[in-house]
Amino acid sequence: MTNPNSPWRLTYTGVNLDRAASIRPVESDVERLRVSEAARVLPIWNGNHLFDIHEGGARFISSGEAALLGGSVLDFIFLGLANQTPWFALRVYGEEAPDHPEINGVFESLHPRVGSLDADQAAMLAYARGMVLWHANHLHCGRCGAPTESRDGGHIRRCSDLDCGYRAFPRTDAAVITLVEHPDGQRCLLGRQGGWPDGMYSVVAGFVEPGESLEECVIREVKEETGVVVTDVVYQASQPWPFPSSLMLGFNAKATTTDFAPDDDELDDIRWVTREDLASYGEMGDETPGPKLPNRHSIARMLLDNWRTQK
Repeated sequence: MTNPNSPWRLTYTGVNLDRAASIRPVESDVERLRVSEAARVLPIWNGNHLFDIHEGGARFISSGEAALLGGSVLDFIFLGLANQTPWFALRVYGEEAPDHPEINGVFESLHPRVGSLDADQAAMLAYARGMVLWHANHLHCGRCGAPTESRDGGHIRRCSDLDCGYRAFPRTDAAVITLVEHPDGQRCLLGRQGGWPDGMYSVVAGFVEPGESLEECVIREVKEETGVVVTDVVYQASQPWPFPSSLMLGFNAKATTTDFAPDDDELDDIRWVTREDLASYGEMGDETPGPKLPNRHSIARMLLDNWRTQK
């Protein structure tokens, strides 16, 4: 989950499940678990989860309640077993959010709600969200274009064209996110994109390209976005980030140059900041003007907090 020497448990990590991969291929076993009274179902509509109206926490429903939301057997995704309790995600359809009187909850986005969840709930919902979005984005075969069908408890989508039969598996998009330290060891590199929330600054991030190692991606992304050349790329931790389907791979790196000369216009502002500067930054969502740190649930914040607490 994280560097074993780190005190952090990153948000969305550590899902408390036996993923039970050996059960998935046996359709009758998955169905037996799905219809059992013990089954717990996490419905997801339009990327939104079901939350309790009064208490604010995540809500699961029974298989019987899930039937009220429609969908077919193949819209259920077997997530795994928690102390022998089977957990499923359910993709819910419709232009409007379901408002069934027997389903006591409201569908809302996960990320703004995560502060009200415990770590295990957050990890479970992130897993469910990632799986549902993968299904929604792979309804057709990437090889021949025919419709695909859910198989293996929702962990495979198989092409319906028997002459093709291509099988697609859930995938995540690898992205690096890097804290770059100035050669003097007293400053780190931050940037800001124009579309981010007001005042937010963060560390450099970008997607891994084909034929590229993670370390090579760190070096390229930092150079492209800021013009700074880095070395000594060291892995720190990783975080699932199902918004929609990334795995954030966190690194620290040392700068060998300090001048800004970006190759692209992705960042509107780039700056070197001290630990004292970071201590004066605000939090996301507060009403004060000025620069703000990334939210506390992100690996970007972990990298920054770890760096600024170093002696």
